[in-house]
Amino acid sequence: METQYRLSQTVRGQGPVKRFSADIMVEVIEKKDVYLRYKENLDEHELDVVMRIGDGDVRLSRRGIIQMNFHFIPGVYTDTFYESPAGRHHFKLFTKQLKVEADRVEIEYELYENDENIGHYLYIIEKSG
Repeated sequence: METQYRLSQTVRGQGPVKRFSADIMVEVIEKKDVYLRYKENLDEHELDVVMRIGDGDVRLSRRGIIQMNFHFIPGVYTDTFYESPAGRHHFKLFTKQLKVEADRVEIEYELYENDENIGHYLYIIEKSG
């Protein structure tokens, strides 16, 4: 069964701060971990997204015009690859903060490419309906 959530993202990079938000329908699957399955729009493309909420970590996978797997562990750098029509990129991400509540996940992280900080991100998904 799907439930309405609010997805908000704030990106602080080299240019002006960018903010995105959308109301989305999320399928919540509870197994050993909790999985949130939903769609995100990137320009005119639709991405399939799965967020796996574990015990102390979160994994975020996107599939579509881009392919990525981010692994968020508070206070830890993790490696990831990001594939898009522009090519394949190797990133490191540092999770500054990870808050998981019953109907809300907040992830604050920094993204690095070749040891250069390319952005500070805040990703929030919370039940709204």
